[in-house]
Formats: sequence, C-alpha cells, structure tokens
Amino acid sequence: MIGPSGTAGVDALALHMSDGLVDARASAWFFLIAVIGVGIAVWYARSDLDKRSVPTAALVTALVFALQVVDVPVLPDVSGHVVGAALAAILLGPFVGALAVTLVLVVQAFVFADGGLSALGSNVTNMVLIAVAAAFLTATALRALLEHRRVRSGALVLGPASFAAGFVSVLAAVTGFVVEYALGGSTAVPLSNIGFLYATHVPVGLVEGVVTAALVLAVARVSPESVYLTRMPVNPLDPDASPAPRPRPRSRGALFVGLGFTTLIVAGIVAPLAVDWPGALEVTTTRGCETGTLPGDITGECMAEDVEEHSLADGPLAGYAIDGRSGSTGIATVLGALGTFVLASVCFRALVARPVVTTPSRSDSPRTASAG
Repeated sequence: MIGPSGTAGVDALALHMSDGLVDARASAWFFLIAVIGVGIAVWYARSDLDKRSVPTAALVTALVFALQVVDVPVLPDVSGHVVGAALAAILLGPFVGALAVTLVLVVQAFVFADGGLSALGSNVTNMVLIAVAAAFLTATALRALLEHRRVRSGALVLGPASFAAGFVSVLAAVTGFVVEYALGGSTAVPLSNIGFLYATHVPVGLVEGVVTAALVLAVARVSPESVYLTRMPVNPLDPDASPAPRPRPRSRGALFVGLGFTTLIVAGIVAPLAVDWPGALEVTTTRGCETGTLPGDITGECMAEDVEEHSLADGPLAGYAIDGRSGSTGIATVLGALGTFVLASVCFRALVARPVVTTPSRSDSPRTASAG
C-alpha cells in the first residue's frame, strides 16, 4: 500500500520495527537479549519501588504511551514521535523506567498492531535497553559536570541534562537499529540510507529533548523529590553517599493529579491532531520500494522488501482506531492509556517487596515469675 508521502506503507512507524525487517535468527537473538535485559531491570527495580510510588510510576508509563501516539512533522512528509526512554529514566530511574517503556511496547504490539510481534525483542533492545541506558548515562554525566562547575539552580541542571538525554537516546536507538539491520537485514544498506536515517532522526531527537526537558521541569516544580535523577547522589558510586529521600505524600498527590490530567489531554485531545505521515524509519527503509501488481506488494530492492503485515492488523484497536473508524483515535488512545496504567500498576505492585513478618519463638516470649 502507498502512504501519504507516496512510499510503501509497511507499519514501521518512527523507531518501531516491523516483522520481517530483520530475519528470524537475528530476531531470536535480540529477543533473548531483551529478555535478559528486562530481567535484570526487574531484579533491580524492586529496590526503587514501594506502595506509594507505584501509582506515579504507572502514570508515567501511561503518559509515555500517550506521547508515542502523537506523530509530529519533523521534515516535509516525515513524522516522528517521543520515545519516552529519557523521560522514564530521569523520573523513575533506569530500571523502573526500562520496565515502563517495555510495557508500552508490549501494549502497542499486542493491542494496537504497532511494531511487529517477532520484532518485539529488537524494539525493546533499541527503544528500552539502549535508549534508556544512553539517556540515563547522559543525564547523570551532565548533571555531575554542571554541579561540578557549581551550577546550583535545579532548573539549570535538570533542563540541559533532560534535553541532552532525550536527544542522545534517539540517536542511540537509531544506532541500535543500524547494528540490528546489519546483522539480520535482507539487503546491503547504502551509506546514503544510513546518512538519511540519522539526518531524519536529528529533528526527532530535538523534539524528544524539548518534550523531556519540559515535562521533567514541570514534575520537578510540583514535586522535586519525585525526580529520580535529583534524588540520587551526584556520585552514585560513593559508598558514603546518603540515601535518596522519599517524596513527600502531599507533593506526590499533586503530582499524581497533574500526570493524570496531562495523560488524558495528550491521549484524548492532542493524539487525534497528530499528522498521518510516515515515520522517519519507514521513510528510510522504503527508499527504492515500489508497489507490485497486487495490493500490498512491495517490489524493488530496499530495506523493507521482506516486511510482513502485522498478524494482529485486523484487531479492534489496530492503528489506534476503533474498528478502523475515522475520528476514533482519541477514544482508542485514552483506552490504551488507561489499560497501560492498569497493567503497569499490577506489574509494579507485584515487584514491591513485602515486609517479612516474623513470629516470636517460644523462647522469646516473656516469662512470668512463679510464686515461691
């Protein structure tokens, strides 16, 4: 099929890879890498979660889902959207943040047919493991540098650190895709395609940086203790560093309301206004493609020549629309955000460590003196 820009539509929006973009063997290897990486995140996320932080973490996850639906123009006939890896890493920490973005990708792949099922491991590797790690390392390094130079204003530290983290996370994810395609792609990639891929993602990275900085600064203004980056010590490797303070219940409540309101606005009002243009990855991978004699055929030598249609393309919410009806994007996105919030709440709550209840032994019970 032909998209609005005249390229063959292959459901490879922004950084979401489709089924068949890399071969089955490479997909299996990256699925294994994703499972190992997410498993490590699950193990370490337990120490960053408690009963009070679960609702906020779940709301950040829902907000990331809503933001990923909003495609904005970054070049003529090319769109991009926020990945959210930097936002999740800075607000929730690298491990909880990685789980948050992973849950978003799972909901998108299985409910909205966005991102291939066999490519889920590749997408998690790119948009979670690589992007979150790059974002968090960039943010912590720049924060340490600015504070070393005695920049004391929280906004002057958080703003640049968040912007840089967002920008770097996108280019890091693009680099991950280039490596993945080099290992499992069906055709040799011209250098011009690689250059075009990075060039189209530079404005996507700028959008990511601006949105990340704006949201992090907004959260810091409402509840500064709720920003993981500012709670952690400047040098996390210092054994004498004091533990991170927990957010105050009062500021957490205001943050919960603010995040919930923002998520609903983005999902219900902003998402329907998004442009219906092909994403930067789709434009790159379909360069040189032509339509075949049958509807949906892709002919010509291009990176997306072996891409397959999503197996859940006929789902009730596929394409962020209810049964394919025009004008239902807002409702579908709100439903997706609510579902993501519920799923994240259940998963995060399951990771919260339960207090160990010890039953006093018989020898520990108080003894009563007998009358002599």
